Amino acid sequence: MIRRIIFFAVGLLWIGGGYAQSSFTLMGGLNNSTFYSRLTNAEYLHKFTAENAYLVNFSYRENLSALQKNLQIGAQLEFKQQSAEFYYEDYNYFTDTTATRVKFNIRSVNLYLFPELKVGETVKFVLSGGPVFQYIVNVEAKGKQVKVAQPHNIEYDIHDKNSKEISGFNFGAKVNLGIEIQIYKNLYFTFCNSYYAGFTGMQGDLSKRMKYFNCLDINISGGIVYIFHHKNWFEKK
Repeated sequence: MIRRIIFFAVGLLWIGGGYAQSSFTLMGGLNNSTFYSRLTNAEYLHKFTAENAYLVNFSYRENLSALQKNLQIGAQLEFKQQSAEFYYEDYNYFTDTTATRVKFNIRSVNLYLFPELKVGETVKFVLSGGPVFQYIVNVEAKGKQVKVAQPHNIEYDIHDKNSKEISGFNFGAKVNLGIEIQIYKNLYFTFCNSYYAGFTGMQGDLSKRMKYFNCLDINISGGIVYIFHHKNWFEKK
């Protein structure tokens, strides 16, 4: 699966090599993750509280000159953190109730493949969208767990810098809206607002309780775009 994704990404960029204009983009910004679950309240009482986190990404684009210079294809490699507080109460026990409140910091590498439309010259409006392949590299969990028991409640501190509660691969889609402003010749400042939705359920030990859960990310980011021109590799001499 991973090998197919890499071959597809490399092939996408290789095809772009036949065109006359390319660009590199380096960006950073904020990420806000709203988690959701299909779990019913009859089994668990659960609540997710979104918290702000961060992201950094690097993108490469190629203009499709045959279809006018404002249409591009590209690939983006992104490192981001998704943060949220999970609260859930376990009602599977007849005598005891376990309440858990944990903040998860989910750090992942994401590959985003997309076509992109740009309109304008010195100021360009940008629209792109496409699939995202996510791999979770690390999860930090910090919080408390309280078990209601007789004669006294039992409280546990949770602080795991390499938690196995959430792990694995995910698949989703992303839509990006932005603007690019020329600051000097081939150098542009860009500001973007993007939305990511996870389609596959997140894996790990927590999936045994939640069954299915994922999140909707809202990103605000800014950065620098550098555009350069090169000779068409397939152009006849």
